[in-house]
Amino acid sequence: MKTFLMQKGKARVKKSMVITLIMALIITMVPVNAFAYTGYPCETDKADAELYPFPLEMKVFSQYLYGSKNNLTGEVKWNYFKNVPSEWYQRKLPKSLNYYDIGIATVNKRYRGSRSAAPVYFEPTNSSPSKNYHDIRIQELSKTKYSYQGPNNPSNQNIAFYVAETTEFRLLGYNGEWAAVWDVGGIDQGRGLSTTCGGIGREQYASWKPGIYFIKTKDIYIRDVRSLDRNIPQVTASGTATCDVYLKTTPIAENYISGGMLKQNQLIQVTNPTPINGHYQVYFRDGLYYVNTKWLNLKCSDEKKPSIQYNAVVKTTDPVEIKSQASASATAVAAAKDGYKIQVVKKNAGNGFSEVWFNSQRCYIPTKSLTKFTSSCSYDGVKKLGKAKGTMVLNGPWSAYGGMAYTPEAIKILKKYKMDEGAAAKKLIACNGMIPMTDGDISIVYGISKFTYKPEPYYKESQTIYKVLYDGKICYIPILSGNLGRYYNYYKVGKGKIKAKSQSKYITMYGTSKAWGEAKLETYKINKRYYFKIDDIAKLSAKTNKSFNVKFEKNAIVVNSMSPYKGTAPLKAGDGKTRYAEASTMSIIWDGQVVGLTCYKINGKYYVNMDEIAYLIDSQIDELKTGFYISTTLPNEVEAYG
Repeated sequence: MKTFLMQKGKARVKKSMVITLIMALIITMVPVNAFAYTGYPCETDKADAELYPFPLEMKVFSQYLYGSKNNLTGEVKWNYFKNVPSEWYQRKLPKSLNYYDIGIATVNKRYRGSRSAAPVYFEPTNSSPSKNYHDIRIQELSKTKYSYQGPNNPSNQNIAFYVAETTEFRLLGYNGEWAAVWDVGGIDQGRGLSTTCGGIGREQYASWKPGIYFIKTKDIYIRDVRSLDRNIPQVTASGTATCDVYLKTTPIAENYISGGMLKQNQLIQVTNPTPINGHYQVYFRDGLYYVNTKWLNLKCSDEKKPSIQYNAVVKTTDPVEIKSQASASATAVAAAKDGYKIQVVKKNAGNGFSEVWFNSQRCYIPTKSLTKFTSSCSYDGVKKLGKAKGTMVLNGPWSAYGGMAYTPEAIKILKKYKMDEGAAAKKLIACNGMIPMTDGDISIVYGISKFTYKPEPYYKESQTIYKVLYDGKICYIPILSGNLGRYYNYYKVGKGKIKAKSQSKYITMYGTSKAWGEAKLETYKINKRYYFKIDDIAKLSAKTNKSFNVKFEKNAIVVNSMSPYKGTAPLKAGDGKTRYAEASTMSIIWDGQVVGLTCYKINGKYYVNMDEIAYLIDSQIDELKTGFYISTTLPNEVEAYG
């Protein structure tokens, strides 16, 4: 099954000068004079909060520029196989600079257009540096076994090297234009004769000694100790970004410092749902940041969500406003850009508007700005389907070619065109009626019917049409008479079981420094993927900042995100026994909407894939030899790890 990303909290975090200084001194040993505050608390949740609290201390930093002997006090990280002077060895930050180690700078993708790398400089100046460091570098390289042999026509003698997006540095200070960073250094062992640093012409900048360097503030995301806070309060709201939007270090409208980018449709935790100067305070990568309320769809844990009719996608050239009423003159509550996924309560709500569920309330958007309407299935919809008959699995000999499911509107069109998909293609595409399926996909069958037709006047054909729940949608899979088994196999309840052996794997769910859980859990490997008991995962998640509760109803597993698990999962390891796994006919309802989460019933319990769970709670997952490591503080998709 495919996973549909659900849209995913009321506490305010206030950090005083004392708290911040203690945190800085304990964690990074930042000196008191590194804080540029004079008369008000060291808070980030104020519109007038200091943007540049860690200035460039050039009286100190100038003692650690390229070639300084002070840099040789850093611990050696890497030396070279050939005879190279120790001044070229890669070195960690010297202990004498620990007082200025105030965070992380991550190279971003902004402002450089098609250029793939950002320049890093010897000195923080837009004119010539105090020395021609570049010529000095080339001369010093000639005395090593890696003497530079490539073309040398530097366009800027202040450029130390180029660095790719996602590269992270230790951050030592910054202002509106420049940031000071420590780099361990490096030597181009290709001696300028091979392509490095983003292409021919930049190889001359591919070697440099360890030291303090400078990068444009606009070229990095900044995460400093002032924002870092892993002991957050209980989250009672979350939100999805309606476009790619920057996370700010303070809730300021313009000229802000960015800590990262929130990708469109990505979920994020909201630590204060009450706007601060037009911004929500959010928790992102172990820190507190701010997102413009205009670009975030807020979801509160206590929302009373209505039945969702459709899922749709915003289609617009310019940002479209989301209104409080179905009127062009109504107040705009937010905006969205092309590609944002939104839930539709009512497609035609009057005046050319559709009613949508946004900010945990009914809002309105022009219907013409929506496309790709797909029917949504809620828990009430599942109840109306009745008792499941079995499962349909795309696992026949020809399943590698894939399959296709059709929406209710699409199956009507197909019947009208005598099941000729080619002839009906334009109308099927127009109604967004085709849902691709891939090898191994599972759907729950609720109805089976026959359709007989005459493709030609002289003979009849028949197709068996299975009414299924797939990828969170009610749809139909038609199979030509005699073709069952070639692509799909239909298994009645209790049939189609496969053998699987009980194993043990560690699951570590990391939330904050005081919120994490680890256990050795039973797992079954099915089709090269590991499945864990859903209530085991819920119990572990209850210790993190992204908990969810699980209830087992008559024909569905109902999940409520941001609600602590209330069950009694034993968290036991596997026993090594081989058992039968059956594709589950229990629908999984996540926050009121059906999701396509692959699930197997084994020994009376329900097992789900850890990758899909991590995706639904928007967390980063890493597979280790002993198990899985899930970090709930790291989104599953984020630009430049910012």
